Amino acid sequence: MMVSSLKKGYIHSFIHSFIAKRVGGVSMKRNTFFRPLYFLILLTMALVANNSSANSQNIILCGGSPGGLWSLLGAGLNSAVQKVDPSSVVTYQTSSGGFANIMQTKSGKCDISIAHIGEIVIAEKGIKPFSSPVTGTRAISLLYNWAPMQWLVDRDFAEKHGLKTISDLGKKGLKVNLVVNRKGILPSILAESSLQKSGVTFEKILSSGGSIQYQGSKSASQIMQDRKADIWVNATFIGSGKIKAIAKVRDLRMLSVDKVVIDMMSEEFGSKSFTIQADSYEWLREDVETFGAQAALVASEGSNAEKVELVAKAISLYPEEIQKIHPAMKSFDLKLAASVSVIPYHKKAAIIMDNK
Repeated sequence: MMVSSLKKGYIHSFIHSFIAKRVGGVSMKRNTFFRPLYFLILLTMALVANNSSANSQNIILCGGSPGGLWSLLGAGLNSAVQKVDPSSVVTYQTSSGGFANIMQTKSGKCDISIAHIGEIVIAEKGIKPFSSPVTGTRAISLLYNWAPMQWLVDRDFAEKHGLKTISDLGKKGLKVNLVVNRKGILPSILAESSLQKSGVTFEKILSSGGSIQYQGSKSASQIMQDRKADIWVNATFIGSGKIKAIAKVRDLRMLSVDKVVIDMMSEEFGSKSFTIQADSYEWLREDVETFGAQAALVASEGSNAEKVELVAKAISLYPEEIQKIHPAMKSFDLKLAASVSVIPYHKKAAIIMDNK
C-alpha cells in the first residue's frame, strides 16, 4: 500500500524541519552532505508508515438489528480490538439475523458474525430455511448461554386450566392465544419444535379455536400488556424490561418444560438446559425448568486468518470490554468463550481454546 500524498508531505516537512533546526537552518536539498541522510530518513519513515497501514484491519462483523444486544457486542469487540491495535476497527453490519450471517460469512461478505448455536446446527444439517447443509462455520468465542425460553402466561388463565408445563397446552378443548417471535427466526422455531415434542402442534392450537401471532419482542410485550394474548414465549435474558412491563399490568406465572423435551431440544438444536430461579422475578413463586439459546462469534474456515487471530487475541486480553457493554454480559469470561462444542474452533482462535 502506497503512502498518501498528504502523508508524504507531512513526513517531508517534518524531516526537513527536524534536521534544519540542528544545522542552523541549512537547506537539506542544497546541502550535499545531509542530502543522503535526508532521503534515508524519509525512506525509513515512509516504510514504517506503509507497514502500519498494511497491518491495520477493517473487520466486517455481521450482527442483527441496530440498537440491539448484538450491536452492543460489536461495539465491545471494536473496543477490545483497538486496545490491541489502535489502527484496526470492527465495522458492524446490520442483518436479518444468524441464518443470514452464516451465509454472509460463508460467502466472504462478512469476516466474522454472530449466530445462535441453534442456527449453526440447523445450517450444518441443511434444515429449513437452508436447502442443503452449510458447513465450514468455525467458532471464535461463545458469547452467552443465558437466554432461556420463557413461557409467560396470565396467572388466572393458568390456574383456571391447570397449566404447569407447556405440555398442558394440549389439553382437550383448551383455546389458547399464543404469541411467538417473528416467523422463521430461531426463537419461534424453538417454540414450535418444543411444543411439538410436548404433544402440542400449532395446527392443534389453531383447530381448537386458538391463535398464533408472530411478533417481535416489543410488539409481543405490548400485545400481552393489552390482554390480546394468553401466553408469550421468547428466548430472552432474565429481568427483561419487556417482561417487567407486562408484569406491571398482569399477574403472571411461568410454564416449565418437561426434562425429556429439554433433552431432545439439546440434542436437536444444541440448546442448554436452564433453571430460572424463583427469585428471578418478584411474581415468580417457584423454580422453572426450561432450555435456553446460546450465541457465538463465528468465522468461516476460509475467513481472513489475520483478522480472526486479531479478534481472538483481543477477546482473550480484554474480556472486560465485552462484559461492560450490557448488564446481561457481566458473566462473560474466557472459560465461557472456550465452551462451544457443536462446531470446531477456527485454527487462529487457539488463544481462546487455551483457556478451556
